[in-house]
Amino acid sequence: MAERRSTRSIMDGLFYDQSRLVDIPFQVEFPAPKNELVQGFQVFYMGNVQVIKPVGMDIINNTLQTALSTNRADWIPVTVNVASATVTILNQQTEESLSECRVRFLSFMGVGKDVHTFAFIMAEAPGIFMCHMFWCEPNAAHLSEAVQAACMLRYQKCLDARPQGSSCLPTPPADSVARRVGSSVRRGVQSLLGSFKTKRPGGQTP
Repeated sequence: MAERRSTRSIMDGLFYDQSRLVDIPFQVEFPAPKNELVQGFQVFYMGNVQVIKPVGMDIINNTLQTALSTNRADWIPVTVNVASATVTILNQQTEESLSECRVRFLSFMGVGKDVHTFAFIMAEAPGIFMCHMFWCEPNAAHLSEAVQAACMLRYQKCLDARPQGSSCLPTPPADSVARRVGSSVRRGVQSLLGSFKTKRPGGQTP
């Protein structure tokens, strides 16, 4: 008798109560990822030129001085969109992308001797370094700070994602790149602020 009850309870367990079933949707909606913060700056693109080294304020200043000697009519009005992963240069009139630079390959940046000028150096390929140059109004402080912040954020994301004890960017070390970028911007901004004290209002324009 006990065996018969046990068999019946097992058989009853094989049949589900349809009224207690819960519908499970086949398509589950996940929250959409937040849009990446992008800062846009309307400036003049003075062009780009290949340089011999990936770092150095002497490289930045020399290329900017050469660009300043060119005809301003040749400079292109652009919008520079700065995000944590890319710096994109767009033609304001045609919205054509003139260059999309990966922040991880940015090796150096700085404000020039003229406070309106700003440039950064990108590693385009092994041994090939391109310097991108800009003229900013009223000065280059905001653009330079935005690019610096993108570099620091990129470095922090790399640190957060890497396995314990592993190197983030082995060649060159990411921390040295971040330090070089940060120090060059600080020097440039300090020079920019110092020039406001020594120069008369309505400074140099091309």
